[in-house]
Amino acid sequence: MFSVAKLGPDFVVLRDPIPHPPAEAELSLSIDGHEDRWRVELIDGIVAGGGDTRIRRRSAHVNGTSGG
Repeated sequence: MFSVAKLGPDFVVLRDPIPHPPAEAELSLSIDGHEDRWRVELIDGIVAGGGDTRIRRRSAHVNGTSGG
């Protein structure tokens, strides 16, 4: 599990990234006790040292509402 520092529509910035090859992943966002999850593809994988990790949404929300 990785902590997210920043999340955008097509990227995520991880707090303490470690190298990982391209793969499918799940993002979880919790605000005021309401959690949403999305399946995404780590297009280029994760690069150690940080920076933007490109993502592509793989499906609708896993749970929660689907707003957008």
